[in-house]
Amino acid sequence: MLLGLKELKMNIIKFSATDIDAKHVYCFFRDTSENKKNTGIEKIFDTEAFLEKEPQLKAMLEGDICSIYLEGNYTEKKSIDGSFTSLTEEEVIYVNSIVKKACIDLEYDVLLVSNIDTQIDNFIKEFFDESQPTIEKETTVVSKEDEKDFLAAFFKELEETQDNEKIQTDNN
Repeated sequence: MLLGLKELKMNIIKFSATDIDAKHVYCFFRDTSENKKNTGIEKIFDTEAFLEKEPQLKAMLEGDICSIYLEGNYTEKKSIDGSFTSLTEEEVIYVNSIVKKACIDLEYDVLLVSNIDTQIDNFIKEFFDESQPTIEKETTVVSKEDEKDFLAAFFKELEETQDNEKIQTDNN
């Protein structure tokens, strides 16, 4: 189901797809109709994975077009040489349907999971590389006597606090 003109005016919709610099697809949707004061829904996807699901968007980014942007009534297709053109009416309708599928229908959330998994894997590889020497943690050895003294002091203080509270309650 596509969003009609009336529904579009009651929403904030943003979309960005780039296949050169950031290599991401960004979708944002916020319902601003009466009695709906909510925060927006924002989704960011890896371009390659997203284009596999949306061949029409892939076709829009072929050739010298490197990015597509839509925010409200402003639209643009940016070429590699830096020139801009506006999206056609059909392209605007299509982009709005992508945002709806991403933010409302959650059709592309499967792509988010794999993207998060990839980020976690990269983080682990970067910071926990097995070829790097591991740093041994220093351990503090607490003797059984010190441990008992600490516990005894803790329970004694707790008991005194309870006794003081009971005396104050009795005096009132």
